[in-house]
Amino acid sequence: MNGTPEAAQYGRTYAGEQLRRSRHPVRQLVKAFYLNHVLRDVRGSTIDIGCGAGQLLARLPAGSIGLEVNGHLVDTLRAAGLPVTLYDAAQDRFALSDVPVDRFQTLVASHVLEHLPHADEVLRTVFNTSARLGISRVIAVVPGRRGFQSDETHRTYIDHPYVVRHQLDRYGGFELAAVRYFPINVEHLGDYAVCQELKLIWDRQT
Repeated sequence: MNGTPEAAQYGRTYAGEQLRRSRHPVRQLVKAFYLNHVLRDVRGSTIDIGCGAGQLLARLPAGSIGLEVNGHLVDTLRAAGLPVTLYDAAQDRFALSDVPVDRFQTLVASHVLEHLPHADEVLRTVFNTSARLGISRVIAVVPGRRGFQSDETHRTYIDHPYVVRHQLDRYGGFELAAVRYFPINVEHLGDYAVCQELKLIWDRQT
């Protein structure tokens, strides 16, 4: 699929760096602060797509699963007892073909979409997939502009205007329910602070 990260960028070296960062004591404290901001909006069992080093996955409600494209990370997370599956995004095209229906309530994509050159197409697929699976909430976390510029693996800058411009505020039965900036709820702080994030929440309309 267009936009699937190159294997060379997301291999053993990338996995090692992700794990190294996740184990740093100071980073763990800071990360917990950010994770709490995501967790408060999670509803029930959750799919953590692109679960990375597993910090969020480890704290999700019982019955949750992680999907990860990096086999080295998958091996490490499985060894730690976390419910993670190696996910082939290029083959599956974000259809989540092997995920059972009516088992999950939330899908989280945290720091995933910015790595994809056609994030709008992926989001449309995610909404259609979530509706089919019975998922009622989709949460996306992306960096602010300065954070986006700080990583050479980032491909698409996503902000609220991007969502509106691509008509993703309402799509596939999902409607944008919340737009929040973190750690300070000020949009333009992301132009200067690497740590500033944007959280987008869509809820399925009944």
